[in-house]
Amino acid sequence: MASARCLSSLTISVLINLCAVFFLCLNLLQNHVLLHGRAVDQQQWHSKPPPHGDAPLAPVGNDQRTSHNHDDDDEVSDNIALTIPRGTAQARPAARLTTEQDSQIRRAQYGGKGDRPHLGGFTEFDAMGVSPTLWTHMVRHWGIKSVLDVGCGRGISTAWFITHGLEFVQCVEGSHDAVLQSIVPNATLTATATAVTTTTITTTSRKKSGEKHTVEYPRVVEHDFSLGPWWPPRTVDAVWCVEFTEHVGRNYQPNYLPSFRSAALIFVTHSNWGGWHHVEVHDDEWWRVRWEAAGLVYSQSMTDEARAMAMQDSSRRDLTRHMTEDYMYFVGQHLWLSLQVRLFMYGLCARDAGFRISLLRNIAFVAVGKVFINPMVASLPRHSHLFAEHGCFGGRNDGEKIHVDCSRAKNAKGEHLTPLPESFKALNLTKEMDDAWLDLIKDFKAGGRPRQGNGKNMRPMNVPESLE
Repeated sequence: MASARCLSSLTISVLINLCAVFFLCLNLLQNHVLLHGRAVDQQQWHSKPPPHGDAPLAPVGNDQRTSHNHDDDDEVSDNIALTIPRGTAQARPAARLTTEQDSQIRRAQYGGKGDRPHLGGFTEFDAMGVSPTLWTHMVRHWGIKSVLDVGCGRGISTAWFITHGLEFVQCVEGSHDAVLQSIVPNATLTATATAVTTTTITTTSRKKSGEKHTVEYPRVVEHDFSLGPWWPPRTVDAVWCVEFTEHVGRNYQPNYLPSFRSAALIFVTHSNWGGWHHVEVHDDEWWRVRWEAAGLVYSQSMTDEARAMAMQDSSRRDLTRHMTEDYMYFVGQHLWLSLQVRLFMYGLCARDAGFRISLLRNIAFVAVGKVFINPMVASLPRHSHLFAEHGCFGGRNDGEKIHVDCSRAKNAKGEHLTPLPESFKALNLTKEMDDAWLDLIKDFKAGGRPRQGNGKNMRPMNVPESLE
């Protein structure tokens, strides 16, 4: 009798386990079918032609652009949702204005001839948006070897990364006028076609573990983010995005988020005051919450470090031959200003008397930079070379730990130290690289403010007197 009960219990257990296995297999099959269907939909969406085609131009006062349509979420969610974008993005240049339409737009000092009003807004050389010291730190300390420059204008920053030997550099810009004036090396423009084609560069990237494939890409991409999403052909170590986010409305933000989500690190600024098509002007916390809601992780330590590096360029006047000692140019101000405010709050001040000005009163009218981390990309093996600080202990200097290359046995302290592969080491930067970039921008004119009374009665650049 006991044997029969044991047999019955065993039979029931086996049946329960079989049912569990059956339902598990059924669930896996359903997931496979669902994922396959989404992949097919994504491929079909990628293959669609640009929506604007050869549509006739509307009057300047009308806006032909299309916001993100929530009814189409099922169709495009795979491309703009919280994921790494896949496939090939279609660049969509904006339609050009006629001569008559363009004559109705007063651009003053801004570029953008022939562009629709929401584009353009660049100047010949904006010293406040560059920082060679920060860029050098990004390469040497954080190990960045690939960059996407979003809203690159004429390619001032893009050209720095290219002349300094990064493995992959690409810039995306909506202004046709800016693309025509691009200084990006090897970006030969064709004379025909609305979408200006650039020289195709070849790069090698990993497709699967241990497998490599070649990606061909244009160094300069002309794309209007109000017409749809775009992203680079591969993931990159960093996105550099300065003086861009305030120009694009929230209804179009989902279109450039795929570019951000293609990067491990995002260096981004925003403006706190009005300007050419400044349609998203918010404070620090708004932008921090906005990007965290989009899946990015704010790094206070990297932000402070980046601002400190950019601050070192603040009083430079050697970038172009037109920069003179009797003018101030606030180099890198879009990046370092928040750090400057902290210095004043703690009773400190910059060494240059010219910077002891009304920064606190004007804080609401300038741009500040932040650094975000995208764990989806930063965690990929192909980006494990990031954060390239040497790992071996080399002693201490004034209490600070010294980090040294483990392959240098004389400097490294320890036993049985295994050096890292060369691919994990930062790129070697040289003065010749610096000179190559400076040669590209030497003739540009940078706007500045004249020194008056050793910095008294001065205000930051681009701040109207009426707002002081």
